[in-house]
Amino acid sequence: MSELTTKEFNVIYKKNFKEYFDKPLKKDGFYKKGTINFYRLNKLGFLEGLNFQRHYDRVTVNFFITLTCCQAVKDSIGVGGRLGNFSGISWDYWWDLSDEETIKVSMQKMLKIIQNELYEWFENLEEEKAIIKQNLNQKGCDRIYVYISQATLMAKFKKYNEIIPYIKKVEEEYNNYPQEEKEWDWVKNIMEEALILKEKIKEGHKSIDEYIIWREKQTLLELGLEKLLK
Repeated sequence: MSELTTKEFNVIYKKNFKEYFDKPLKKDGFYKKGTINFYRLNKLGFLEGLNFQRHYDRVTVNFFITLTCCQAVKDSIGVGGRLGNFSGISWDYWWDLSDEETIKVSMQKMLKIIQNELYEWFENLEEEKAIIKQNLNQKGCDRIYVYISQATLMAKFKKYNEIIPYIKKVEEEYNNYPQEEKEWDWVKNIMEEALILKEKIKEGHKSIDEYIIWREKQTLLELGLEKLLK
């Protein structure tokens, strides 16, 4: 990379990014938003996402499934990880971009992993039981996030009797927070969503179903992904 100016490097990077990612990912059904994010809806109505993260002459990809039925987690990676999970080296593996030839080789390797191992991972989580289990086993996040998203998953999959138990877990986690943390916006958002679900339960199954349909559409609008609406 030292032999290239920053401008030259950026031109080469963008050219190859378009060739190895923009074109094939679009063909695979992804919508590109901005310069580094790609989204598509799976058969459950959840978002499959790719976020390309570059740091000087290295690049990696964050991948995720956004549970569109849950407002509280729409801005987080939630269910997901990094492409390095499939590299056989390290979950935090970054691919080399030191020169033009290396850029091509790295991007080819990354695309191969995306279209094989990652797509298989996405496909496996298009099953109801699989996404419920994967979400419940999330690591590295506050459990209150897991429980509110589980509650909304129960609502989406019409497991009406299992919504309240997860809402109670949300409330238990909330009660263990110091008063200062209870005032944080993201905590308030979670509790607001829990309250909405409780109200919908009182109104009946139809009200729950209608809320989930509305919430999924609203999530796409809030994320600026109205082009994915059918």
